Amino acid sequence: MSQPAPGKPPTKRQLAAEQTRQKLLRAALESFSRRPYAEVTVGDIARSAGVAHGLLSHHFNGKENLYAEVVREISRRLRSATSITADGSSGARLRGHFAAHLRFLVDHEDAALNLILRRGEAADLAWETFEVVRNEGTRSICALLDLDADAPELRLPMRGFSAACDEMARQWLTDGHTMPVEALVDHFIVFLASAVRAAHDRAPAPALRRALEELEHGTAHRQDTLQA
Repeated sequence: MSQPAPGKPPTKRQLAAEQTRQKLLRAALESFSRRPYAEVTVGDIARSAGVAHGLLSHHFNGKENLYAEVVREISRRLRSATSITADGSSGARLRGHFAAHLRFLVDHEDAALNLILRRGEAADLAWETFEVVRNEGTRSICALLDLDADAPELRLPMRGFSAACDEMARQWLTDGHTMPVEALVDHFIVFLASAVRAAHDRAPAPALRRALEELEHGTAHRQDTLQA
């Protein structure tokens, strides 16, 4: 869609084009949420949106680009719902973030199972989008713990942590949420502590030690509270 000139409202044609684009995006989000990428066709999306087949290519230049835009859209919604609060200890803020993440997955279970947690089926462009989203999440967590997300000793363990959490969440949803959210959050914290510990074992640093102590202290405190 062409952009209106600065200071001028969009024309009727521009508004109509944006409405069509949004119809296609909503239809694609619903389709990719309910079925794997390979099973959804361009025709399916166009019919669901109630627009001509060719308009999908006009607005998104094909299925792969549209899928990547769907990934960005669901990721924006996820980030908005799970933004890390400014108050409380690092451990408490992380727990709140992970709990909000899991509740979002429950509230959008179809999208979680067929879109958010099914990255392996994405084509190249969409995979790049997934990687950007994953890196943003990792950077937010590292920033909260005052860690350098680009540190060589931390990059690989944090990727492992992220992948493990995704797989645990996927299995948890598939099994029917048999474990309480807070219990799964406990596992996330343990996995995160393991990633930080692995980085510290490879290249000891004060920041990694402080982060590890914060995570382990929070875990021990919660266990004491549960046993009380």
